Amino acid sequence: MKRNLKILMSLLMLFSLLAIPTFASAAQESGTLEDLNVKFVPHDLNESYIVGTKAPNVEVVYLNRKSNKQSSLKLSKMSKYTKVKDIKLVDQSIIFSTYEFAGYSEQDYRIMKYDIAKGTLSELIYNKSQITLQGVSSTGLIYTVDNVIKGNELWYYDNKSKKKTKLEASVGSAHMSGDIISYTVPSTSLMELNEAVYYVSTKNLKNKVRLPFDGEFVKTNAKYIAYWYNNSNLSTDRSVYIYNIATKGTFDYSIVAEGDSVNQDIVFMGNSVIAWNTDNSHTKIKNTQIYDLKTDVVLETDESLMPVAASKTEILFYDSVAKGYLLYKH
Repeated sequence: MKRNLKILMSLLMLFSLLAIPTFASAAQESGTLEDLNVKFVPHDLNESYIVGTKAPNVEVVYLNRKSNKQSSLKLSKMSKYTKVKDIKLVDQSIIFSTYEFAGYSEQDYRIMKYDIAKGTLSELIYNKSQITLQGVSSTGLIYTVDNVIKGNELWYYDNKSKKKTKLEASVGSAHMSGDIISYTVPSTSLMELNEAVYYVSTKNLKNKVRLPFDGEFVKTNAKYIAYWYNNSNLSTDRSVYIYNIATKGTFDYSIVAEGDSVNQDIVFMGNSVIAWNTDNSHTKIKNTQIYDLKTDVVLETDESLMPVAASKTEILFYDSVAKGYLLYKH
């Protein structure tokens, strides 16, 4: 059945590629971030803000898109050696993680919340050793407690109850959107590249659902779950698998030729579009393709654009050739 699905999707993809214009003509370019007065390294964006850091990552910088005013939150007020690690936007708040660095060691990891409207900063999570912020939503956030030997523990923090719940003892990747948490669990076999893919709703953390096909580097937008499926453990031939939570169906988009290396980055834009780049080294120009899951429309470009983040109507790309950032509207 899986093979028939792949053949069917390949034929659909072939017909759609013949009829669809290139990404450059089908999407409107908003311009470079320099045109928008963004003078920092961007990490995330939504309709209201673009947020990022300034080297050497000791402050959070954000741009109010309506007023075009840039502001910053200097972390020197927290600790002399505090540095930013991860930054994400949710509604009108910036969620980010920090750690204290004295030039030779890292310690005292925290996940912080900065309310832009109120101008208040609060601590959500504290851990002595390394933690990584994996995903945020208005419901809560997920993070991993990182350990090379034991594996990365996956935890969920509920905004309303302030409760922390351990979901898995070891995960390969994790992401969150709305009330859906998706993650992968590595195989005990070192030869197996694909990992078991799960999702769980924050409304019932005990009801963990395993997807029919394994993979890695999972992303979700609360309606779909997308990830890379390794077609072989002996090559870099991979497909993008997309699971529809409502229908429980899996779509297989095989866009990369056998032997080509592909990048694991997948970005959802709104409720219907996925963007990714097929250049693993970020230097060889291949192409960027975007699939509209509602219309099956395919947009593509010959440029090598790395998707960084997306809002409901825009995608932020990094141009590895021009060494700059571009915004496209869809």
